[in-house]
Amino acid sequence: MKVFRTKDIGTVDLLYREITGVTEQDLIERAAHAFVQAFIREEKKPGRVLVVAGPGNNGADARSVARLLTELGWQTDLWDFSEKDQVENQLADWTGYLQNLPAGTVVIDGLFGSGLTRPVTDPYARIIEGINALDTTVYAVDIPSGLAGDGIPFTTGAVVKASATFTFQFPKLSFFFAENYPYVGQWEVLDIGMGGMAYPEVDTPFRMTEESDIHNLFPRKRHPFSFKNNYGHALLIAGSLGKMGAAILSARSCLRVGTGLLTAHLPGRGEIPMQTSLPEAMVSLDSHRDVAGDLPHGLLVPKTPYTAIGAGPGLGTSGETAGMLWDLLKWFGNKTPCPSLVLDADALNIISEHPGMMEYLPRGTVLTPHPGEFDRLARACGMARAESSYLRAIQAVEMAVEHKIIVVLKGRYTLIATPTAPHWFNPAGNPAMATAGSGDVLTGIILGLLAQGFEPRTAAILGVWLHARAGDKAAATDRFLLAGDIIENL
Repeated sequence: MKVFRTKDIGTVDLLYREITGVTEQDLIERAAHAFVQAFIREEKKPGRVLVVAGPGNNGADARSVARLLTELGWQTDLWDFSEKDQVENQLADWTGYLQNLPAGTVVIDGLFGSGLTRPVTDPYARIIEGINALDTTVYAVDIPSGLAGDGIPFTTGAVVKASATFTFQFPKLSFFFAENYPYVGQWEVLDIGMGGMAYPEVDTPFRMTEESDIHNLFPRKRHPFSFKNNYGHALLIAGSLGKMGAAILSARSCLRVGTGLLTAHLPGRGEIPMQTSLPEAMVSLDSHRDVAGDLPHGLLVPKTPYTAIGAGPGLGTSGETAGMLWDLLKWFGNKTPCPSLVLDADALNIISEHPGMMEYLPRGTVLTPHPGEFDRLARACGMARAESSYLRAIQAVEMAVEHKIIVVLKGRYTLIATPTAPHWFNPAGNPAMATAGSGDVLTGIILGLLAQGFEPRTAAILGVWLHARAGDKAAATDRFLLAGDIIENL
């Protein structure tokens, strides 16, 4: 699903109407009907509802919503602030109305839409402040009034704090960033019939992954005469003293997604934990007991057996390990073609300490940082510290483009930034997945897909989706998860 900049949404509406002959009023009615259906799904019993409408199409949507709810038996109070020169006169009555509003009255915000280009100030700011002062559920029509549709909130001005937002046809870019959650709340995209067109005239670099995208990427059934060598051989370099569990989790998820063979290169002390926890994995032992400091033997032979390599989970950042990572990246420089590579966790922390390594990353390398790891990488690349999650996402795109790599910036809406657009936000997943080892599981999943021959962009998009959906499945029965629960639900 495309994620359009707010400046382009009006163009998309116009193109749709020109091509289909649908009128503006028809779209308003579609939006209103879709909103009402979503609203009554949440608020099942008709009661009292306050609908706040403003100028423009968003206000028109809200007025249609008020009419439809009245027809459905709701006691609807419509406050129409569409005439700017009348707003000051309305405010005294508005303040008194709010003071006497019965408890339990639900609010629908349709004051301003996505076309807003500047902060909301008085007199409209006082309307928003009045809404925010209420102790009630607030539903936003398309976008919370006062919120910038792209990026982060305005530094000044009032913004409605919605409990939920029902947006039309396409998500707004601002919905994907943590700073905007207090205003957007839970959000949902409602279909109003505009999604069947490509709109090639309107370019946008961002997409939101949908299930249909995954169906197109997912492998077909295996050939009945295939065997393990048809599904790749992954090499996982992981583990250190006290962190062997990360290696085990990553190895298990790598095999769980269908990798034919897996070799785990571990410090000497990792042999017994890995072999007893995961007998399906082969083990390559480092000469060091507590850290990994040697290149695995399989990289020193003329023809490596590995189709993909992953490094980082629980690896540690010792000098020996940093030297090994240097050797690994230089090894790639002499190989054409070379195995795919995914780096996570301590491998990323080592690169942050040795920024020259960035220049040795093979094209198509997948990095999977959480925000803290990414910020360290960004500083190592000479970027300023991102002051918001929006700016961090833009930096991830810049890093992916400059170094021709895939950056999987983990978060509630994980961003898969690629060397060439589009860049993908993943909508699946849940807070129960915020647990130790969850990232190690994701690394293993992506490694497993790379080993089976998926190209890096596809492996990242598909791996993030499978990881998140497994977390959703696990969270359906448990409020809190262990990382292993995600693996078992793949």
